[in-house]
Amino acid sequence: MKYLSLLVFFSSQLFSQTLNLPARPTSSPTGSQFYSIIASLSRQAREDTIFKHVVAGNIPNFLRNLDTITVSKTISSTLYTLEYYVTPDYLAIGSDDDYFLMPMTPILAQKIVNYLDCTLPTKQMVDQIYSKAQVKLRPQPIPPDADMDKAPRFWQHNDSVKALRAPLLGTYPLGSLVGGTKKDVIIDKKVYSWLKSSVPKPVVIYGWHQLNGSPIQPTYNGHGETYADYSHGVRLVQRMAQINGAEISLLDIVQDPTYFSLIADTILMKPYYGSLTSADEEIGMVPTNDELFQNYPNPFNPTTNISFTIQVSGFTSLKIYDMIGKEIYTLLNEKLEPGEYRCRFSAAQLPSGIYFYRLTTPTFSQTNKMAFIK
Repeated sequence: MKYLSLLVFFSSQLFSQTLNLPARPTSSPTGSQFYSIIASLSRQAREDTIFKHVVAGNIPNFLRNLDTITVSKTISSTLYTLEYYVTPDYLAIGSDDDYFLMPMTPILAQKIVNYLDCTLPTKQMVDQIYSKAQVKLRPQPIPPDADMDKAPRFWQHNDSVKALRAPLLGTYPLGSLVGGTKKDVIIDKKVYSWLKSSVPKPVVIYGWHQLNGSPIQPTYNGHGETYADYSHGVRLVQRMAQINGAEISLLDIVQDPTYFSLIADTILMKPYYGSLTSADEEIGMVPTNDELFQNYPNPFNPTTNISFTIQVSGFTSLKIYDMIGKEIYTLLNEKLEPGEYRCRFSAAQLPSGIYFYRLTTPTFSQTNKMAFIK
């Protein structure tokens, strides 16, 4: 399993609030020219072409400077203020004058966010971004048909969104934070749990808010990871954020028992599709056995990571016990698919001492010891 460890620095100047991409080459195709290139390509060829253009810098300039989203919440009597940084609109190919809002599968979306040190948003973040949006556009659905996952429908929807955006450019120029134009491809526990039997590897979509603030699309994992239609959008969120001025990864926040509620409804053990290094890698390779690894670091103060593998689908629990065997915390109790997982445990509210953690699956149970030293 590949994952980023927590990095904390005490300077807000150590990372840039812009996308890490080269300047757009002057010879790059515009959005309409790019549409002509991909219009008749297969899905895979289309997505390969999108990735090449993104990494070469063929995105509009207005997408490069990120907007700040600020969230404050009191947790256990402590006020936490989170700042994270998002693209002002959904990922597009082309120039400011001629751009193409680009639907894509979660496989490609994850590959792009990995390359750019970004992440996809959670459901809660989508709501937060919409709430802060300066420009709220009404959704533009297209009646479902057999071509809704093909480039001509993508371009048709792109035109309808830009037609709504154009009259507002004088007051809210390109680069203003926009909401209501697409459903979001999100990270969510439904990426890896509560799966539909016919869709073992889904894309999870959410949002497309109406002008009254209600989303059209509840969280939904009924399409496979190779699916994208005209309504899907990819909002890039910079991976590094700040809590009370200290730098932290959003991927660590969604796994932290204290912080997760700032941006997620539940702890997310796998806040990504595929892997965090390359979406071409296959995270779905089934482990050959169940195994509970030693926590790291150990001894710890106050947080530690607990990793494990499971080889069969089923309800899995990970619980913490004290020295006399009393259960004091449930880190996990839900149905999981085969794979490798990591949980973060914080003992900040506990006394120093020896604790135990027990993994239980349909075919396996193991207990390990860990030491908390303040």
